[in-house]
Order: sequence, then structure tokens, then C-alpha cells
Amino acid sequence: MGRKNEKVKASIIIPSYNARQRLYLNLVALNNQSYEEDDIEVIVIDNGSNDNTLQMLKEFRLKYPMKILRIDENRGIAQGRNEGVINAEGDILIFHDSDMLASKNFIKRHLEEHKEPDTVVCGLFWRRIFTYYYKSFTSDQINNFEKVRERLNMKRLSLYWDEYPLLSEEQIKYDDLTPYSFDLEFGFINDLRKIINTYGRNLEGYYLPWRFSITNNLSAERQKVIDVGMFDTNIIRYGYEDYDLGVRLYKSGCRFVMADDIISLHQEHPVNYRADDLIININFMCNKYNNIYFIDVPLVCMSDCLNIGPEQLNRIARDINHLLSNSQYHDILELFLEVLQVLRRRFFSPAEENSRKVFLKVIQRLDYYVGKVLRLEEEEGANDLIKQLSAMLKMAFGIEFQKLLNTNRKEKDGSDE
Repeated sequence: MGRKNEKVKASIIIPSYNARQRLYLNLVALNNQSYEEDDIEVIVIDNGSNDNTLQMLKEFRLKYPMKILRIDENRGIAQGRNEGVINAEGDILIFHDSDMLASKNFIKRHLEEHKEPDTVVCGLFWRRIFTYYYKSFTSDQINNFEKVRERLNMKRLSLYWDEYPLLSEEQIKYDDLTPYSFDLEFGFINDLRKIINTYGRNLEGYYLPWRFSITNNLSAERQKVIDVGMFDTNIIRYGYEDYDLGVRLYKSGCRFVMADDIISLHQEHPVNYRADDLIININFMCNKYNNIYFIDVPLVCMSDCLNIGPEQLNRIARDINHLLSNSQYHDILELFLEVLQVLRRRFFSPAEENSRKVFLKVIQRLDYYVGKVLRLEEEEGANDLIKQLSAMLKMAFGIEFQKLLNTNRKEKDGSDE
């Protein structure tokens, strides 16, 4: 049943850690929303800040009811968001980080997309804006700032002091911020844009929609988020806690919609991640989802290392999805996952190296695997999965699996004649 004739109450979840200035502008933008109904609440989680965030929140006058939650010790953004989920009263949760500036129709459009149940709405999450200049910007951030400054003919100051304000509260309220914003150019974002162009906003035919689960601009039903276990508080390092939630929502049967007209601008600020965050998170995700029913998770985590492009990645995911319904080929999926994990350990966790054990197992059953894969090819196709399995076996163990398949094919064809 849809929600067409029902009023939907939503809770906007905003975790914040030492982001008082950007959070203030975030709330200013929420006061400028076109949505005027009284069924919205905003929940701000002060996640252990020491920058006087709490006092600012107490003094701010928001046009929607606001709940302020204080966590004395920051134990990660997943913990902060979970506090918001637990205390939310809305049927729909709109996740909206402290450093975002919502466009005028942000709330209205999120709610409109929830006319059908079990929907995850992904808004545009890659547009950026400079509201403050920070001395600790990276060189890439400084380069992007200079491009914006030159495009707008902004005066070049001889010296920017730290936390120099670039946009005023009045501009946030009344100006069109589009000219001040820019798209983040990044590999995975460029891939996602291509995917939208290919599969459309409903991502029909795309088997990895959880890759669009970025929780600075995303909404989902509160009960679905609770049912799948909310955010994993074991993910402490920067990133992946939103992917992790998206995986579980997708596997639980949710459909994902990429509503790229729901725009929220990310206010650029000094980076808050460490060099090894990616490695730690990849190892965590691959260990957590070391199961053939979640094989797409380690596959995506390893796709850059394996040089798998977005289209090929989707075709492999399609093959995996198809074979999961056919238990006679689960042993091939198990082999695929084992070899994938060998390569993950080699790249990201050498201390866990177990390639010798897996190599001996594969060698002992090599004839069986060749015969089974040839039958798989004949009965189901699955050419992209087979091609990737062959490439990984060669990379992991030097096994020329593709040559063995070709040789056995020729022998079989010859005997058929």
C-alpha cells in the first residue's frame, strides 16, 4: 500500500562534532525551507563537541520543533546517528549532516519520494560550497577554492585568516547558492554519474544501488532502519557506515531511488580522516560480509584494486545475483569469494595471509572446478563472473584457469564430433 493519502511525519537527523559555525548555517538553510507543515522535527546530536555547539543550539530559533541530544564522548558518527534514530518520532528519517546546506525544496522533495513503501531516497551528495576558508585546507581544496573565486571574480585577499567567513547568513537566506557551488571531481562519483545516465533515477537493472547510500542526503523509513539493525557502531573510522546501512536496507528488499534534484551542498572544511581509514574499513566490511549472499560487498571494496570498471562490476553482480537462486553453483560462488578474500588480505592485511591454504584446496579440486565452470557456462552463461574468477585465480596463485577452460572446451568439442 502506498502513502498517497497519508500525511507523513519526518525526523531530520543531524549529528555534529565541533562544527558549530557550519551547523549554524545548516539550520539557517532549514529555516528557509518551502515545507510549511507542522509534522517535521529536527534532531541535532551534539556528538561530544567542545566548541560551544550546545549553547548555540539552545539559542537558535528553528521554525520546526528541535530536539537537542548531547553525547559527552564522541564514539563515532554511527553512534551519534543511532541516538537520533532512537529518539525520532517521524515515520521517515531524513539524514542530513551538520556541514550541509539544504536547498529550499529539500524536505518537500524527500517526502514526495516516499509515496511507496520500502523506498530509500538518495539525494545529490557531491556538490560542494565554500562558506569558510580554513588554513588547514588540503591543496586540492585550495585549488577548488581558487577556481570558484576566479569564476565569481571575488577579490583575492593578501591573507585569509583561519575560519574566514566567505558567505553571510543573509546570502544563505536569500541568494541562489548555485553559482557559489561546484561538483566534487572524484573517481567513484564520476562512476555513479555514469550509472545514473545508464540506469535512470530508479536504477533499474543496476544490482549495486547501495553504492548511492550516502547519509548526508538520504531518507528511509524509520522502521526499516531499525529492523535492519541501524548503523553499525563498530565502524568508528571515517566512512563506510552509510554504505553498511545501505547494504542491509537493499538486501532487506528496499528499492533505491536517485533523486538528484534533491540538492544539499556540502560545506568544505578541513579533512577529518586518517590515512589508514580506508584500509581499516575495507578489512572490516570484507570480514563482516564474508558470505556469498553479500559477496557484492567485498567485490565493490576490491574493485579498484582489481581494475573492474562500473559496467563490468554490475554485470558480475548480475551473474552473482542470478546464481544465488541456483544452489548447485554455490560452490563456485564460494570459490570466487575465497579467492577474492585472498587478494584482499594480500593488498590490505598481509598479517592475515592464508593464500597457501586456499591454493592447496584449489589445486586439489582444480579438475572439478574446471568441469563445474564449463557446465555453468553452458547452462547459465555467467560469462562476466567466469572471466573475473579466472583473472583472480591468475592474480592470486598464477593459475591459468582461462587456458584450462579453453583446453577442456576444445577437447569436449572434439569428442562431440
